[in-house]
Amino acid sequence: MLMKNQRGAGLIEALVAILVLSIGLLGMLGMQTAALKYEQSSWIRSALSSNIASLADRIRANSGSLATAYTYTRSYADERAAIEASNTYFDPARDCDTTVCTAAELATYDMLVWRRDLDQQLPGATGFIVPTGTKGVDLRFLVTVAWFDKDNVDAGVLQSPAICTAATTGIAARNCCPAAVGNAAALTGVRCANLEVIP
Repeated sequence: MLMKNQRGAGLIEALVAILVLSIGLLGMLGMQTAALKYEQSSWIRSALSSNIASLADRIRANSGSLATAYTYTRSYADERAAIEASNTYFDPARDCDTTVCTAAELATYDMLVWRRDLDQQLPGATGFIVPTGTKGVDLRFLVTVAWFDKDNVDAGVLQSPAICTAATTGIAARNCCPAAVGNAAALTGVRCANLEVIP
């Protein structure tokens, strides 16, 4: 009588073990997905850091240029449309690697190469530069990099970045998009990083 009541106990134990194993595997899959997401974010920040350091070196090497020679402002949408409309958009008018250039020509070439590298290394990336201050006194360059981030979603909807204002400070000022780059609706799915380069 007791043996009849115990039939199927091994099957129940096996099912419970499979359930526990399945929950553990789902947890491991979730951790792997999160690790890949953080790895991608880390890779993007590393690429940004490398590209902006490269630009800073180019600016310092071209000390004979005017501060305004390293100015590039445009909306994100206009810049991306121009890049996607032509395969020759990043072809330089004068290649300063193979010919002698003036300081102004070298500045134009430097910015073109820098923006081309951004486009090749980050998805939908564009770069913008605004100088402030006086050369030889307090000259600084505000460098903004904007790129498309497919992971910038909330509840399955691409998010718009914060737009910088005069009141934006701290970490928020490093991650907002300047108004010149575009409004929130035009920058859906875009992230921005702002850094200051001191020559």
